[in-house]
Amino acid sequence: MFTHQIMQTIQEILAHYGGRILSTKTLPARGATFVPIPEEMNPELKDCIKQMGFDKLYSHQAEMYKRAILGKSVVITTGTASGKSLSFYLPVIQRILENPTRRAVFIYPTKALTKDQLRNIVEFVEYFGKHRIQAGIYDGDTPAAERSRIRQEANIILTNPDMINATFLPNHNRYGFPHLFANLDFMVIDELHTYRGAFGSHVSNVMRRMLRICQYHGNTPRFLCSSATIANPTELAKNICHQEFELIEKDGSPAPEKEIHFWQPEYIKEAQRKRSVTEELKGLLPDLIANGIRVITFCMSRRETEVVTKECRDILAQDPLKLGPDFSDKISAYRGGYTPLERARIEKNLVEGKIYGVVSTSALELGIDIGALDMVVMGGFPGTRASFWQQLGRAGRKGNKAHAVLMLKEKPMDQYVGMNPNWLLESASENAVIDKNNLYIQLAHIRAASAELPLSIDDIASFPDLGEIIPLLQKEGELSEHNAQYQWSGQISPAHEISLRNITSDTVKVVDREKEHTITTVDLLQAKKEFYPGAIYLHDSIQYKSLDLDLEGKTAWVKQVESNYYTEPHKPGNIDILMEHEQQEKHRIYSCFGDVKVSVLVSGYKMIQFNSHQNLGYESLSQILQSQMDTEACWIQIPDNVVRVFVATGKAPSLEPLKEMAEDKPIPRFDYTEGLVHCLKAAASMRVMATYSDLGGDIFGFAHPKSHQHKHAIILFDEYPGGLGFSEKAYEYLNEIIQNAGQLVKDCPCKDGCPACVGDHRINKHLILWALRSFYKEIPLPDNVKIDGLANYRATPFQKMEWNQVKDQWQEVLNRFDRENLFGARFLKQSSSLEVKGNKLILYYSDSSLKLAQKPDVIDGIRSELSKVILLPENFELILCLDDSEANLRNQLKLQRIMSSGKGSLNN
Repeated sequence: MFTHQIMQTIQEILAHYGGRILSTKTLPARGATFVPIPEEMNPELKDCIKQMGFDKLYSHQAEMYKRAILGKSVVITTGTASGKSLSFYLPVIQRILENPTRRAVFIYPTKALTKDQLRNIVEFVEYFGKHRIQAGIYDGDTPAAERSRIRQEANIILTNPDMINATFLPNHNRYGFPHLFANLDFMVIDELHTYRGAFGSHVSNVMRRMLRICQYHGNTPRFLCSSATIANPTELAKNICHQEFELIEKDGSPAPEKEIHFWQPEYIKEAQRKRSVTEELKGLLPDLIANGIRVITFCMSRRETEVVTKECRDILAQDPLKLGPDFSDKISAYRGGYTPLERARIEKNLVEGKIYGVVSTSALELGIDIGALDMVVMGGFPGTRASFWQQLGRAGRKGNKAHAVLMLKEKPMDQYVGMNPNWLLESASENAVIDKNNLYIQLAHIRAASAELPLSIDDIASFPDLGEIIPLLQKEGELSEHNAQYQWSGQISPAHEISLRNITSDTVKVVDREKEHTITTVDLLQAKKEFYPGAIYLHDSIQYKSLDLDLEGKTAWVKQVESNYYTEPHKPGNIDILMEHEQQEKHRIYSCFGDVKVSVLVSGYKMIQFNSHQNLGYESLSQILQSQMDTEACWIQIPDNVVRVFVATGKAPSLEPLKEMAEDKPIPRFDYTEGLVHCLKAAASMRVMATYSDLGGDIFGFAHPKSHQHKHAIILFDEYPGGLGFSEKAYEYLNEIIQNAGQLVKDCPCKDGCPACVGDHRINKHLILWALRSFYKEIPLPDNVKIDGLANYRATPFQKMEWNQVKDQWQEVLNRFDRENLFGARFLKQSSSLEVKGNKLILYYSDSSLKLAQKPDVIDGIRSELSKVILLPENFELILCLDDSEANLRNQLKLQRIMSSGKGSLNN
């Protein structure tokens, strides 16, 4: 079809769903800013790009060339399809033409993107000839002979972080790698914004090792990076690459006009609910496909991708009278877990027009060339503005106008975006967060670094916790010392034990028992969540039922089935506080940041019917699957008056022991504290650029054995061993997050509460909003909230704590000092740690804190106040000790836990 016909067809289809469109925003087209080709460019290179059709450059391309040639490390943040690749190629090829021994390594996050970019570089190779420039892909699919050629001859090597970790660095002194490291001029990192969270933290440590090896070979390369629009591109580039960066953010490329339609799913009166986004997609997408509209649809999970694809194929195949010919083969799913051949086939079919539509996870968010698309449909807000703009950029290429539909899920962020589209379109993007010093990750890469080159005191510049980790590795027999250098003496290759992309290095094969064919490979945690016995797994719309999960054999056995339902696991959990690092109190907000142990159980699963999405029932597992993880978290104590009100509603926080939560049936819970968790987790995710899988949220509490008083807290924790910085950032911005949570609830278009704003229709949003405001000051209940029996509710009187409980319940002691305004309350909070030995209470302080308590009357005063809270033993002694290495102690304890748990394994 011609462009005007395509646009008209899209408008007609959307008009059919007009009642669902909340608003439409138009982004005007943007003209190009051209500049002359730099005069200092090699004349042959000028002739080359002119022959390719470039008589001039976009302003950002010329700027990148000039800065890179001057020896700067540069990060560029221009939009999708803005010609960033050419920005990289020009300075790299210029250097190679000047000196053929120079080398450049281009690093891409996926194999598909690597193959896509090679097609562009080949144009330069063909122009100059292989005797002057050679290039090649070096990844797990590259044959051995080709690998040898690339190591010896290629000026430009395209690879991924996994190969740098497992092949380049461990072999830096052999197989031709020494020449590469000694002559490496540029390292190019594309799609830098994808290196966030655990993946980014790993890659940051890979780059530490890379720079260390380059320096050993007498070289220091420069970095050229590209990123989507994020709030902190130079900070992220520095954290990943460990160099100072210059930023290019002014985009000189043109952009087509885009229309963005904000879609609110239809409300079904009979069912008293909105249609799910999955239901909406299976209505819209067949209409688009049957009319020849080329569309990419983004879904939030692998399961959702497969469910949408299957249901759309069913409609396209079974409704020929309405839609004409069978178009069921014109749509395909695309996600991680497919083989490289499967993904390449789908990409090729999309480019060649053999399929019209693809339903993808964020895997196609990156800049793979999949041809000109007419439309983007987002099955929910992707979680960050950066991802939104990336997905939006997938349509409208080749200068044509594009349409985008953002379907709003029943989630706080989605509904907030729907009511406030300018927040999405006009506000600054979020910060990309990594934790380059995560102890689990740093430990793994220090082990790998020691096998590459002996470690010495100079390596503290690369690994800040080296001094704490070396003694532990020596104790484990993994390092041997010689002349103040520490050499790897373990029996395995430590680099091969690192999984950059998975939470654990342990993987599980998914095998079709009847065909004895491996379908895919997943990490251990994913296996427990997706391949428990009875689980339905979808792969390219083919259904498999899990028969057995053999954890010892690391194999999930499945068989192909035809089922009318898919499954969702029931995952209760438990939280244990391991150590508090920081605490703060502002207004009525008492919060902490520290280490916790998160235990997750898969005890059963729900069966959800395709198409209707009705719950068909629940099945318990004969063997509960358990995972444990030490991570970082921030937690916020719920104000006492809020707890009293929630208890009086009859919907108080659930405090069942972990074993009771794993009974045959899931405990039916709608809990007002869960409403708080729901909106606070959403607000925190928005603030720290966390996805659904990055940041966990829950409630937890403890009961005083004598007074039976319960204290409740909301916890936000990193979904990765050791933490990734998300909860630490949330702790830093907690005041803002609580305010934003209130705004999310307030701006939700529902009347009294819904799954979007508070997680459940039965939770009164006005009560949640009151609770959020109560973090700042005690205020009366809203007039429209009436709770029977509240006037008769009284808290149980406080009783003194037994001496043998002090160490475990020290936080309760601090809380009592606060509530009763006892002398020394703030001073006690400053202690870094404590010990209880016999009749002695030993508190450790930094030097500055200890100076406050040098006078005997101060110590006597605190001792007197402690007697009001604790049943003190005879001859009680309060001892204050100096601790000037609080951070070191914290890291030592954390490292001891890591080592004792098998270096961060989640297999327990």
